[in-house]
Amino acid sequence: MKLKKRLLAMTLAATLAVGLSACGGSGSTADPGSAGGGNSSGGKKTITLWHTLADSEQDTFSKYVDEFNAQSDDVQVEMVYMPQDEFLTQVAVGNLSSELGDILRVDNPDTIGFASSGVLADITDYYNNWDEASYLEGPLESATYDGKIYGVPSESNNIALYYNKAMLEEAGVEVPTTWSELSEAAKALTTDAVDGFAMSAIANEEATFQFVPFIGSEGKTINEIGSEAGIDALTFINSMVQDGSMSVDCINWSQADIAKQFAAGNCAMMINGPWNVAVVKEDNPDLDFGVALIPKSENGDYATCLGGENLCITANADTDAAWEFISWFCSKEVNERYTYDQGKFSPRSDADNEAIYADDEIMLTFAENMQYAIARHDLSWTEMSKQIQTMLQETYTGAKTPEQAAKDCQTKIDTILAEAEE
Repeated sequence: MKLKKRLLAMTLAATLAVGLSACGGSGSTADPGSAGGGNSSGGKKTITLWHTLADSEQDTFSKYVDEFNAQSDDVQVEMVYMPQDEFLTQVAVGNLSSELGDILRVDNPDTIGFASSGVLADITDYYNNWDEASYLEGPLESATYDGKIYGVPSESNNIALYYNKAMLEEAGVEVPTTWSELSEAAKALTTDAVDGFAMSAIANEEATFQFVPFIGSEGKTINEIGSEAGIDALTFINSMVQDGSMSVDCINWSQADIAKQFAAGNCAMMINGPWNVAVVKEDNPDLDFGVALIPKSENGDYATCLGGENLCITANADTDAAWEFISWFCSKEVNERYTYDQGKFSPRSDADNEAIYADDEIMLTFAENMQYAIARHDLSWTEMSKQIQTMLQETYTGAKTPEQAAKDCQTKIDTILAEAEE
């Protein structure tokens, strides 16, 4: 029953997108290419890899694809780009028409949804027979569904607290380590021109990603948002919006937008990931900033959210050819080089991320933070995440009190979970 529902959901999404695709709405940015299974090119088996990487991240990834292609006698990988907000629809369309890419670079919380819908190949035997199968529990869990493996984690990241050293020093503020310290620091740092604190609450996954550490610090997950701990986490963040130390405009700001605000000196502290370190440095080379663990609740533990991607093989692809690339790309030697070049972290258990970033104070903090990373792993994650996003926006705009918004959100999440069990 679950599989049928998910296939139906994907079919509906594909149907809604057919008009856009037929009119060439996404053709300029994504050409799905041939159906799974690849074709021949110069004696090699050509396989396509669908991804959402843009700009410098795409440039870095493509260098490794070129490296693989140069050393492989049998397989040629071609990258196919599509915007992040079109990826799920394009996969649904491709699944409906049997024209999927051979490899999908999938955001880790989406992996088991694809697996449950029959989009992905079960690669458990390939993984178990791989002599380099060595992964951290959280990342590998994100690629595991019903006891089977449907992808290999290719990179990991998390989020932490950025702070403007000069602003904190001028205000006589220490780097906060607890919620109460964060709240007081945000107030002290707020001026007519500067927000003391910023985090994304935009209506997409980025908002949930940034909220997870706060409910996680209370020992709960998003499907427990209606608990006392969940309400406390929401109430705490909302208090900074209501006292003006965090702008209500956060409901429109992505993580990239907030990085721009921070680099411009418009906010003193923000929650963000390592992928925006380079952005901040490029926008303001003279900015002296630091990164610390996200402050924890008074009686809780440190927490962050696990981000990253898995490389997955589609059900009708040439699995042997696709596995040749994945097992090469995710090997310890290659993966450590790649994740370092991308400013991310290897999800392998035999990789020493702290040693790799020992000479980089900022990245070392993110590396140390990996031990507190919470995986987004639930069959109904996407549906639940949308409810969290709505809850945040309703709360911060004053449409509902934190308690009412959290309880209403819990009711919707309970329905989602019940339907998933049917």
